[in-house]
Amino acid sequence: MDQDDDADHLSPASSASRAASAPGASSASRAPDNVSGAPGQDGETPSREAEALAAVMRTVRTMVQPGGCAWHGAQTHESLTPFLVEETAEFIDAVERELPSNEVAGELGDVLYQVLFHAAIAERDGEGYDLARVAEGLDEKLVARHPHVFGDRGYMSVEELHAEWERLKEDAAGEERGSRDPLEGIPAGMPTLARAAKVVERLKRARLVDPSAGESYPDDPLAGSIGPDEQRMAENGIGDAMLALVVRANAAGVDPDRALRLAVDRFTARVTHGD
Repeated sequence: MDQDDDADHLSPASSASRAASAPGASSASRAPDNVSGAPGQDGETPSREAEALAAVMRTVRTMVQPGGCAWHGAQTHESLTPFLVEETAEFIDAVERELPSNEVAGELGDVLYQVLFHAAIAERDGEGYDLARVAEGLDEKLVARHPHVFGDRGYMSVEELHAEWERLKEDAAGEERGSRDPLEGIPAGMPTLARAAKVVERLKRARLVDPSAGESYPDDPLAGSIGPDEQRMAENGIGDAMLALVVRANAAGVDPDRALRLAVDRFTARVTHGD
């Protein structure tokens, strides 16, 4: 990680070990001691989880508060955004490379560190929420969106769940059933390729496109060579085709990221508005 020049500041594990001796730790603001959860596979109890989370939160809070670490004290939500993206990417990389579990756990800890960091900043700056508020809100949302688990809805298939979640989101927002735009809530700041995949998936769920049908995207430049069964094309084939397009974009002096953004916008307008 590259967040500052002191590597120790960036490790939740090493930070936790210093919590008791960190300046001001004993007088830090309230820690999330009410965090609880189900026992893990290794038999750890909810109290162990709560204690561990409370300890690392105290450490992060101490570094962020006045009198702590100067670098941490100068950070804002905006300045940390690139690091949240970076740490998430490193965790994904560890999973996809099937690294040893301790390395995956370390990368996941770095993602957790970002969550704690943002919560500590919000608490320090009086933004109206802290880690407890974040956790409580998340728990309430998870329970509300899973009535088949925590209520009496009974078993639901994956397809039924997608439809149910959309209805629950509409109810929570006070919207009329079926009124929600299928693309609502997709962040504009998502990586372009990930956003393109999200747009297509949302439009598929709304039954506005059928990616498995050859005619779903008549302007597909690869349709002629791949045919109507392009979804069965091997993963490496798709990757090679995408890489070839990036190479061609480079030769033509075209920004492939911008080209894809514009293509997604045209595709969305055509499907949703008939443009």
